[in-house]
Amino acid sequence: MELAILVLTDQLLYSNSRPLSILAKFLIDDIGYKKIDSIIEWIKNDSYNSVVLNACYLVKHGEDINVYFFYDGYGREEKEERERFVTSKNELIDVIKNWKTDHIEGPHSSLVITVENGAVRLDSRDSM
Repeated sequence: MELAILVLTDQLLYSNSRPLSILAKFLIDDIGYKKIDSIIEWIKNDSYNSVVLNACYLVKHGEDINVYFFYDGYGREEKEERERFVTSKNELIDVIKNWKTDHIEGPHSSLVITVENGAVRLDSRDSM
């Protein structure tokens, strides 16, 4: 799976995976240029099971988190057929931290997100 995000305009250029498109929407619209501390605290805090953000709905299941596009007609319903991006809490925290380092603080023109064997990787590129 591969997905490219243009850093200068936060525009999704290409995705061959609906789950990675959902992750991109989460990073662009929900994380964006905001401080990441509050979302990381939410992930670590087991008192809260779900949260609705600007574009996405996140639900914790043990050590995993399901990320849904909130405006897909399901709202807060968790249905088997609903498309989602699933990752571990620790993996999502790493992705958010890497997003901040590579996207917000980095001078790159694009960012490529790949998933291989369940591991999410963000790679900066100067051109696509």
